Amino acid sequence: MAKLTFLPTSKTYEVAPGTSYLDFCQKHTEVPQDFGCTVGSCGTCRLVVEKGAESLNPITSEESETLEMCTDVPGARLGCQLILNGDVALRPVD
Repeated sequence: MAKLTFLPTSKTYEVAPGTSYLDFCQKHTEVPQDFGCTVGSCGTCRLVVEKGAESLNPITSEESETLEMCTDVPGARLGCQLILNGDVALRPVD
């Protein structure tokens, strides 16, 4: 199992490798993550990968374009596009 940690609360969940972050959040409604379109074009679900970026699916050109329009925070990703393959620590974009 992989570990998904939310910062700054340090709440950790175990997830099966290959789990979609969007699916995880829809099943765990206590997770403080907002989603908009859920297809990577609105930027509502942006977050920062503090640890474990190598344990996520690669960023696509579409996700990169959306991030360029909605944030300049290094390490930002769109939650709706993430596939968790190993231990990851995430925090909301300020």
